[in-house]
Amino acid sequence: MKYSVAIFLSLISAAQAFAAVGAVSTATGGSGRGAVEPVDGILLNPATISDLPNKNFTYNYSLDQWALTVADNGSESYFPAALKYIKTKNTAVDTGQLGLSVASRRWKKIAVGGTVSMVEYTNYLSNVTQEKFRQSTLDLAATYALTTNFGIGLVANKLASNSISMPENLQIQKTTALGMSYTYLNFARFRLDIESGPENKTNRLVYMTGLENYLNDWLVFRLGYQNNNVLAKNYFTAGLGFDGPQFGLHYAYIANPADKSEDKHLFDLGIPF
Repeated sequence: MKYSVAIFLSLISAAQAFAAVGAVSTATGGSGRGAVEPVDGILLNPATISDLPNKNFTYNYSLDQWALTVADNGSESYFPAALKYIKTKNTAVDTGQLGLSVASRRWKKIAVGGTVSMVEYTNYLSNVTQEKFRQSTLDLAATYALTTNFGIGLVANKLASNSISMPENLQIQKTTALGMSYTYLNFARFRLDIESGPENKTNRLVYMTGLENYLNDWLVFRLGYQNNNVLAKNYFTAGLGFDGPQFGLHYAYIANPADKSEDKHLFDLGIPF
């Protein structure tokens, strides 16, 4: 009975959720798996660590999710790697994900990467005690640089995981995504991602597209759109970023014209070191 209630409430929560990761990707409709982005690109595609400049610390925040990432791609490191922690809250369950991402050096325009994570779910629907479940997951990814300004990324999220006695729709979902990124004259970057739905809705796709306009060396304006056929909803996004030499600060806004309660603000802080 308690799992029936859990499934019902989780469907309500999922229906209200834009799959936001960071402000940069969110401002471009959730896209970015084919783009090299130090702020939140690692969370979308671990293979992009191989193209990051040196070392980076990032903090991503929204009302129902925050994330910390430390990445190292310095010349003295044996291989590109990153450590991340993502905390997500909704009506039915809290999710904490601690992950280690590694990537290969780029070879013949190709780089591959993966993330091994330990996920802890806390179910708040029990009237007696909180229920905790732990799960190990594996994500695999790759990027291909066709040219210096045109890249493609492929990501398989939760490609493998151990089984736990918890409803599948309360867990992190298994998805596959393809992303493309094209930069025009160091002035504008176009993004387009296509992602499959969760395992029980693989025939439904999520289309994400966005545009980044570099107003000058430090300021970036972003617009995006997401056609989410899994939730049968459409989202419009926008954002503004400051990408300075010492730190970067980025803002994103999600809007669902059909339901204003889903509107959301996100903030990112990125510090190279």
